[in-house]
Amino acid sequence: MKAKFLISTLILSIFSSVLISTAPVFADDDDHYINSDHYFITKEKLKQGWIYVTLATLKTPATAQTKNEAEFITVRDGEEIWTKFYYKTRIAAKEELKIGLEVIACEIGEDETYRAPADKDEALQNNWFMAKITDVSDMFKGYVTVSGGYKIRLDNMRVVVK
Repeated sequence: MKAKFLISTLILSIFSSVLISTAPVFADDDDHYINSDHYFITKEKLKQGWIYVTLATLKTPATAQTKNEAEFITVRDGEEIWTKFYYKTRIAAKEELKIGLEVIACEIGEDETYRAPADKDEALQNNWFMAKITDVSDMFKGYVTVSGGYKIRLDNMRVVVK
């Protein structure tokens, strides 16, 4: 009886190890709850002012046959969109914030500024927008001003990874 128990335990242990080792690995979220599988997409390039960008995941990579457009699935509603304007991003470092820098920020207003998402649901369900920094004179107060006159907190900015 004891031998059967030991064999059963051993088989269960081996089976569990196999399951764990073959489980899919998911990308780690950063402090904005964005991970390496996420892109910000738009139908147009930022020219002036600001534009909305949409959080999405890649479905079909861009190729010459697709006219350098890639196909994405939006995170919020699962819409499939082809576009040539898509961006991998990372959280901006305070040292790199300067006038003219294009940033992406979450559109959650609080105390006359836009703040970073507090959880994954806020990150995935709220709007994000792209703008250029136009004024850094209030950095000591914890925010910069971007095109359109919006005040963005320092911890709520992402930059495009080149």
